[in-house]
Amino acid sequence: MSSRNVELCLASPVLYPPRGGAEIRFQSYLPGLAERGINLRLLTGTPKAKKITAEDKAQPWYRSSPGSIIPTEPFSGVPIHRVRLPDKSGWRRVAFFNQAMLRYCRQAEPRPDLIQLIDPLSPIATPWLFKLKALGIGRLFAYTLPYELPDNYLKKTLRHNALRLLYRQLDCVITSSAETRAHALKLGLHTRFEVIPNGVNLQRFYPACDEEKRALKTSLGLGGMEMIMTTVGSIIPRKGIDLLLESWIHLAKQFPQLHFLLIGPRIDENDPKLSAFNQRLVDLVNASGAQNRVHFTGKVKNVESYLRASDLFVFASEREGMANVILEAMASGLPVVLTPHIGLPPDFGQPDHHYLMVERSADSISSMIGKLLNDKSLYSALARNGRKWLQETMDLEKVLDRYAAIYHELSRRSSA
Repeated sequence: MSSRNVELCLASPVLYPPRGGAEIRFQSYLPGLAERGINLRLLTGTPKAKKITAEDKAQPWYRSSPGSIIPTEPFSGVPIHRVRLPDKSGWRRVAFFNQAMLRYCRQAEPRPDLIQLIDPLSPIATPWLFKLKALGIGRLFAYTLPYELPDNYLKKTLRHNALRLLYRQLDCVITSSAETRAHALKLGLHTRFEVIPNGVNLQRFYPACDEEKRALKTSLGLGGMEMIMTTVGSIIPRKGIDLLLESWIHLAKQFPQLHFLLIGPRIDENDPKLSAFNQRLVDLVNASGAQNRVHFTGKVKNVESYLRASDLFVFASEREGMANVILEAMASGLPVVLTPHIGLPPDFGQPDHHYLMVERSADSISSMIGKLLNDKSLYSALARNGRKWLQETMDLEKVLDRYAAIYHELSRRSSA
């Protein structure tokens, strides 16, 4: 490994404060990467108009002109540089961010050896990546979510070709699973691919003993003896939240001590385009007759406490890369019920041994959860096997070693 520290910039318009699983995950990597000789800095953007809060309006960046780079309070000792972006969605936000990224890389002291972009990455970025290449800066991309191409043939062809050109400007693409890599290769996106599982901090996510679980439930206002079914993710259609609430209607009647915990930001309440989806969720909760046992927590910082307080985990997304929340639930000793989805990796282990796979329908989900809650032997085996699998294959320390090795290698190559 190189004796010289690597100067790495993590860049994404939505990197800080983190809004999605990929951003949260990479921020959790920061201390471990620093220990491995990686000097980090974050380059991030500003929210879109509909997400700007009263607190945001009091910040220095709010009064800055689009394209400005505003130093921000460091995060865990890591410098943050915020790019003031146009408030409205569209290509201008992408262009302003990438132009500022190039300007930052030219002016920064020390100059980054590498820049790693994190979803979203648009083909609009291609010219700026080409210019970064000319500066001798290595370019990586964290491909965390499989692309969706338009149905229209012409639009699909144009986007396909644009993505191929984009990927030619990258030195390395890191995916969290072989499934995600295969999806990219099927699209003809040829560059160097490395598969590195997301990894789980097993010191943060671990099972609670019965006494601790009861205490956690009480501290979170969920009572001490109730059973808790949990899902984690933004409240949006892709995550299958309506499907889970439809299954809840059956489960609420069958298990009067069962509560349903939904952890994640309420995008449905803030996006006008999701008003019909939001109303469907309200109707499903009301139809269950157990509104007092459905808990939307919003975004939480201590998700590990909620998972240790829970009794089982369910996930019904349509499309993911590698959902770290599944790994975290398994590491927390929870039996996990999944539905098939685009991007489902083999890294979660063996169905029916490390987790339960069930058809993506409300009846199938509720039936499987009912079986799990009534079968103590199956419940205990899944909880035990899932945790053991994570210990053997997904320890965060091994993952950080892999990332650091790639960063050092690419840094030596870019400086040669």
